[in-house]
Amino acid sequence: MKKILLAVFGICMIAMTHAQIKRTTSQPIIQKPKTNNSGTQQTPSTTPVAPVIKDADYFLAVAKVSVKTGKDNKEKGSKLIFRVYPASGTDNWRKGYNQENYADELKIWSTNSFTLPRAAAFDQSFNSLANYKQTGVMVDINYNTVGNGPFFALDAWKIEEVGVTLEFKDKNGNAHPEMGSKTIYFTGSEMYLDFKKWQLYCKTDQYFNPLTPFITNRPIN
Repeated sequence: MKKILLAVFGICMIAMTHAQIKRTTSQPIIQKPKTNNSGTQQTPSTTPVAPVIKDADYFLAVAKVSVKTGKDNKEKGSKLIFRVYPASGTDNWRKGYNQENYADELKIWSTNSFTLPRAAAFDQSFNSLANYKQTGVMVDINYNTVGNGPFFALDAWKIEEVGVTLEFKDKNGNAHPEMGSKTIYFTGSEMYLDFKKWQLYCKTDQYFNPLTPFITNRPIN
């Protein structure tokens, strides 16, 4: 009889132990906040959220044009106009950057750079990075040989390369993290201006990739 009682007691103890283990493992583990040496609780650190970059808040602040002259110089006296602006829009060329009436010589095999001032009708919102990403960039060069001595009709200018540097900044002068400074180059064998072929257009797509330059002729009255 004594052996039977001991066996029953042992079975009961095993059952109680299993129940205790089950209750312990089923309960969630709660970690207490860590305390520093002063006894105050420390909360977990959080990673700061980066500010959202909006292209509409950045504008074309600087426009520079560089021109590499080939084997035929630009004569002194013939006037140049340089413009940079969004590639589409109403009177878009009036609202961007514009350098007018440059009359000095550009020597053969030389590279000259120009920082363009704002046009008289400059429109800041029209020159936002968001708008340029929709329309692309237009660089146009007008070559007017009229008035350059008795041989103005025979004057010509060979361009090897046109470059444009764009700097986009916000209202506080902070550069855009990706488009703070972007330089684009245009090349082509047909970039040759004279009395008739007087306007060169260098355009990009909306991703700022250069497209093939093209020329328009002087209007005949």
